[in-house]
Amino acid sequence: MGDAISSLLFQPPAPTRLKESKVIWLTNSFGKRIPAFFIECAKDSSGGGMRSPLPGESDYDQSGGPPQNVPSTPQIRTPKELEMGATTGSISRGAPTILYSHANAEDLGNIYPWCKFLSKMLGVNIFAYDYTGYGLATDQGDPSEEYCFADIDAAYSYLRNILRIPTSNIILYGRSLGSGPSCYLAARTAEEGDAVGGLILHAPFLSVYRIVIESGCTLPGDRFPNVDFAPSIRSPVLLIHGTKDSIVPFNHSERLLETVIEPYRAEPLFIKGMGHNNVHASIRPFFIEKLRKYLDKHILPNIESAKRSSNNSRGKLVRLVR
Repeated sequence: MGDAISSLLFQPPAPTRLKESKVIWLTNSFGKRIPAFFIECAKDSSGGGMRSPLPGESDYDQSGGPPQNVPSTPQIRTPKELEMGATTGSISRGAPTILYSHANAEDLGNIYPWCKFLSKMLGVNIFAYDYTGYGLATDQGDPSEEYCFADIDAAYSYLRNILRIPTSNIILYGRSLGSGPSCYLAARTAEEGDAVGGLILHAPFLSVYRIVIESGCTLPGDRFPNVDFAPSIRSPVLLIHGTKDSIVPFNHSERLLETVIEPYRAEPLFIKGMGHNNVHASIRPFFIEKLRKYLDKHILPNIESAKRSSNNSRGKLVRLVR
């Protein structure tokens, strides 16, 4: 049953291409090489992310002042540009960074437009990666749960150790299949005492077997038991699900929310009539507005608090040295 489930679960599409100069190569703990990309959002003078206005929003500030600066287009950065940014601290100063885990039948090439849209509208950096066996990593072997966990570990390590992005700035975003590695990493960082800044689960499932049959518990051989990871998570969790999802039943998100400890339950985004695969253009303004509210309430205050604490610590050190 396990092999049959794997063959149904993992369905890599025909690989799509990105410019080779933009690809960041990561190596996971199994020695598998996987590609990734980093989209840097437009930033204001303080280093925070700038958001493009939604349709109908005014470009003028609330006081009736002159037009605000129009955000520049988010840029996909080369590894060399990222290394320079990490050295100067320009990447991690203020903007949140989403670590994006894509759905099945997707790879980096076909999620790039969506990631760029999210970066532009939310004012966030986005770091996305492919799973072993997907996209440019199709030559690395067949995908598996173990490889997916190792893949997101490698991506997270790059953000923390190479780009030096603070934990409070990192938000995990897992869509469908991507909810598995995202829940795993959110629980792991919490158990290690350094929980990520936030977790967004878009059309997640309780576990793979439970999509097919309600087992009542996690059976041997089940994959991605999100319902078992959820109670350990210590990051604000936003659940997104369409009520007309025909692939992952809507009640998976309802029940998953119940397993998250109450202080970490953000108001869910359950969209009437939405299916599994697409956020239709007609509801995107509503979708973006809700994600912005999540960032404003649960993420940005913690980033500012961590920044003030870091600045105070540096100030004390300077005074001691003097």
